[in-house]
Amino acid sequence: MALSLLSALLSGCASLNRHHQALLVLGDLSAGSEQSRLKRLTDAPRRDELAYVQRGRVYQADLYHPAEDHRGSLILVHGFTELGRRDPRLVALAKTLGRVGFRVVVPELDGLRDYAISTREVETIIDAIRYTTRAGPEASSRTAIAAVSFAVGPTLIAAMDEEVASAVSFVVAVGGYYDMTDMLRYVTTGDDRGGAGQQAPPPQREARWAVLLSQLHWLKDVRDRSLLESIARRRLADPEASVAAEVRRLSASGRALFELVTNEAPGRVEALIDELPAALVKELEALDPSRHDLGRLEARLVLIHGPGDRVIPVSHSRRLRDALPPGQARLFEAGALQHVAVSPGWRDGWNLWRALVHVLALSEGEGKDGRGE
Repeated sequence: MALSLLSALLSGCASLNRHHQALLVLGDLSAGSEQSRLKRLTDAPRRDELAYVQRGRVYQADLYHPAEDHRGSLILVHGFTELGRRDPRLVALAKTLGRVGFRVVVPELDGLRDYAISTREVETIIDAIRYTTRAGPEASSRTAIAAVSFAVGPTLIAAMDEEVASAVSFVVAVGGYYDMTDMLRYVTTGDDRGGAGQQAPPPQREARWAVLLSQLHWLKDVRDRSLLESIARRRLADPEASVAAEVRRLSASGRALFELVTNEAPGRVEALIDELPAALVKELEALDPSRHDLGRLEARLVLIHGPGDRVIPVSHSRRLRDALPPGQARLFEAGALQHVAVSPGWRDGWNLWRALVHVLALSEGEGKDGRGE
């Protein structure tokens, strides 16, 4: 009886500490580069540069050593950013995670840094898992992964790879996609299939041009790539900029991609995808979680998504959750998120705090029942 009571008391203390730490993390995320209580109470992790080789492939990464390592390794996968692993927002997040005991590995993903997403990123993430769990002085038997936005698809597919699936303890997916075709449909036409349909909030205008930039590397024609990059960057700067002259100079393949990203008819999306170069279509299918056997995912999945997301609708995370066995995935619809950025002032921060509590519980080997609170 006494042992049971002591165990309950200790468990309660651990839970209270976890809830408090989640509150500190939320405050630090909201503070950004400004002072926070977490910064005052903890030491910043030490950052070291890594160069590692996996199966002949050479990689660069940053490793954040926490002052007190008690949560294990976490691979942090960046999204589209020209600054790669040194994007200030990513650095700040890695430091926050380090302050609460995670040993954070941030690999450089050349494709995402160049706004070009492909199965090469899947390979890079698999190699990062191999390195983190099997090589070097920082090796551990299992690791967690966190990814945001368009990086969620490659991360999930990497975590399902038969060679490394058992080495991944949990995956945190923030604002990710489930169905590539439906994601393209929403970004270009505003129709959220599988969700709110045409009643969904209108997509951000920048999203379609980000998609265009992400697929240029699959076009064989150098002139097409140059023209479409110019079109995308001009339209990002000025949505009304005239691009008719550039469009007239595109080849059939370049025009097919342009027509997909500028199409506004939901029913035409599949046909327009079929007109794309075969290599591009193959990659889109390979990066589509809905086309994979999600039963191969052994990791727990923590989905965090803003209900008003205008880049990738929350319906994608709902469908991801529902595609997995009951209890394996948990979704937190966090109003504090503006796609992947935390809103200032802790607005609607309750569900984001709950998500952080759950992540901390999983890192401590708890939350096996899917609750973690």
